[in-house]
Order: sequence, then C-alpha cells, then structure tokens
Amino acid sequence: MKTLTIRIPEEFEKKKVLLSIAGQLYLQGALTSSQATDLASVDMNELLYSSLADDDPLKELIKPDNHYKSTGEWVDKLIKEQNYNGLSKQRMETLRDNIDIQEPLDLLLSQLEK
Repeated sequence: MKTLTIRIPEEFEKKKVLLSIAGQLYLQGALTSSQATDLASVDMNELLYSSLADDDPLKELIKPDNHYKSTGEWVDKLIKEQNYNGLSKQRMETLRDNIDIQEPLDLLLSQLEK
C-alpha cells in the first residue's frame, strides 16, 4: 500500500477532508466500503450521507441522526413503521393460478435482459 501525505490549511477540518476523499474514492470504486469508512473513521451511514447530493431524497432517510448498528436494524424499523406483514403465500399462489401465460419460459427470460 502506498502512503500519501496531504498538507491542509488549518481552517479545514481533518475529518471533513478525509470524509470527502474517502467518499470520492469509494464512489469511483478505488476503495471498498470498509476501506473508505476506515480512512474517514466514520460508519457507512455517514460516508454515504456525505457522498450524496444535497437534493438527493435518500439523504432524508440516512441523515446522521438515524444511526443504526446494521442494515437489518434499519429494515426492522421500516417494517415496524410501515406495518409491513410480508407477502401472503396464498395470495401469490392465487395470482399465479389466475395469470394465463402463453409465452415459453425462454422468451420471458430473454425479455428480462433487455
């Protein structure tokens, strides 16, 4: 691994500079998410938040006061908030039985690739 030394003016906050650099390198694919968060000493939520444009609607969902220990914790919160009960197997089977698909499976799958 190479070492890079950057001298920044006193008026810049080291954390913000590192966060900006790490975010850009992550978005360009030069760093993994783990490497980027280690470089900036932040969690993934903060790294993504800082990388988004100010008008991106995703920013509202991941704003810094919404820290979760894991994606699973965040999903569990959304499930609870939205009163999501999952798919009903019986409903899906009824839909499947009522759909009259005439096309061969190969044709249907090829249409997914377009």
